[in-house]
Amino acid sequence: MPRVNVKDKRKHQLMEANIASIARRGLEDTTIAHVSKGAEMSRGIVNFYFTSKEKMMQETLAFMAAEYTASWQEALENKLKETKDPITLIEAILRALLSDRLCSHKRLAVWAAFIGHAGTHPAHAKIIHNADESLVKQLKELWQKVLPDAKVAEQRARQMQALIRGHHLSSALGADINRPSTYFEAWAHLFEATSGKQEKVTKIKPDASAKQGKKPHPPSVLPGQLDFGDLFSSN
Repeated sequence: MPRVNVKDKRKHQLMEANIASIARRGLEDTTIAHVSKGAEMSRGIVNFYFTSKEKMMQETLAFMAAEYTASWQEALENKLKETKDPITLIEAILRALLSDRLCSHKRLAVWAAFIGHAGTHPAHAKIIHNADESLVKQLKELWQKVLPDAKVAEQRARQMQALIRGHHLSSALGADINRPSTYFEAWAHLFEATSGKQEKVTKIKPDASAKQGKKPHPPSVLPGQLDFGDLFSSN
């Protein structure tokens, strides 16, 4: 996982114990006692770092949001060393956010729990909203280099953000249809040239992992016309 700067190792350990407990028990049933036991620390230490359960939950969500943002920012920075092509950079962001590294069952279960509570917890909603808007802003900037119309560029950015969140929430439920390759296929249809012309579709060769019996990365394509039905395709 991308590293998020948590200077105090014990606080980091407590938040990881909280994440593990939420994934197992849910937000409501997780208690400070569960986190204390999971981190193998006294309850007094937990209370020292977090004045209440709600404060612990907010800081844990903020940590996960920072981790989420760092994942795509790191991928973007690394890819910028190779190219400035906006489509390639967008693909790098998508790969990072749909990677197995970020999409562990534990992490996704906790994201789903927090998103489910966001409607009645304004502080949680704000943290999630800020993380999503940071992503949308970056995607919009990249799309504007391809689509001059700022409104269309923002639509593309928000479509991609919704696609990513949909994958995370559905995968938390264990839906097989939501394998990353399906989402790459859907992403390939989000690009619509302002001239209305279809762009030539190209594919990259499977990576080395395919030779080892692992699932290869989804193909890289230049997207064409959006077909809404493709967003839910299981093929």
